[in-house]
Amino acid sequence: MVSEDIRKRLPPGWQLHESLGERYIDAALELRDPQDYSSTIIVEIKRRPMEAQQVGPLLENWRRGLLAQSKAPECNLMVVAPYLGPSTRERLSEASVSYADSTGNIRFAIDRPAVFIESRGATKNPWRESAPLRSLKGPRTARVVRGLLDYCPPFGVRELARETGSSAASISRVSGLLEREAIIDRESPRGHILSVDWERLLHRWSIDYDFVNANAMTSWIEPRGTRVVFDGLRNSNFTYAVTGSFAAIRFAPVAEPRLVTIYAADPDVAATRLGLRPADTGGNVLMGQPFDPVVFDRTQSSEGIVYTRVTQVVVDLMKGPGRGPSEAESLVEWMRHNEKTWQRPLTKDL
Repeated sequence: MVSEDIRKRLPPGWQLHESLGERYIDAALELRDPQDYSSTIIVEIKRRPMEAQQVGPLLENWRRGLLAQSKAPECNLMVVAPYLGPSTRERLSEASVSYADSTGNIRFAIDRPAVFIESRGATKNPWRESAPLRSLKGPRTARVVRGLLDYCPPFGVRELARETGSSAASISRVSGLLEREAIIDRESPRGHILSVDWERLLHRWSIDYDFVNANAMTSWIEPRGTRVVFDGLRNSNFTYAVTGSFAAIRFAPVAEPRLVTIYAADPDVAATRLGLRPADTGGNVLMGQPFDPVVFDRTQSSEGIVYTRVTQVVVDLMKGPGRGPSEAESLVEWMRHNEKTWQRPLTKDL
């Protein structure tokens, strides 16, 4: 059992024993420290990988049933499963539930006696089935994700397909994954999308998104500085959109940007017309051909410059170089307080 893995990680003098469980629970553990303080941990064993959407019902069952019947009302809960994905682990952690899976993901956190053990295992399900979507990689998936982020629910699959240029099948597959991970909520398996946890969706997308490699980013230099680059963009006649730090600073200033990040339909043409020089090091321009034209969808213009939509900017920063991740945190904070500013209505027909 997983108790042996935890026992090896306990400090000297601590004890962890399997105790006799009641008939309505799968297993129980007793934790005891050197001062003889003890705590009971009720173990919920799942025979299949657990999805994030199962966490809520499990906790509700725990509060209404298991905890009410237990002889130790202050006991703790622990979930053990063959595999627990990142979203599932996050939900369990937020609920102060310990967990362990067969790949080595362990979080054992008890308040009294106080102990915290954590280890990392697999980030992807080694026993995953072939049919359900398990990743948010790829352009078709990204178009759906961007639509779910950009538009304010509720909305229907057909409406979203029309607006994003995606197929209903693609939206259904992506929605199935996000519903299993408790990121979206639907009125029925094929019904309207009622809500989207956009912040969790951004972080989930960033797990599978490789900004530099997916967009074939290359480094360039404009010796006269970034202001010259923007002057060139204002007078350009090629397809482009600015992302990264200069796009984020319009909403959430952190520090003065030094690197201009540009999506261009044809980076070589854009670099030539802007008068940029290739730079292995020390470049002040990062430019690439986007993984999909979706980066040019629903762009915004300001002072003659075209910027990618904030939902694209923030995920680019999450996986971008330098201080991008910290800038992404500030931008997410702005987004929390300005949902009506950046989310677009799609349909009111239910």
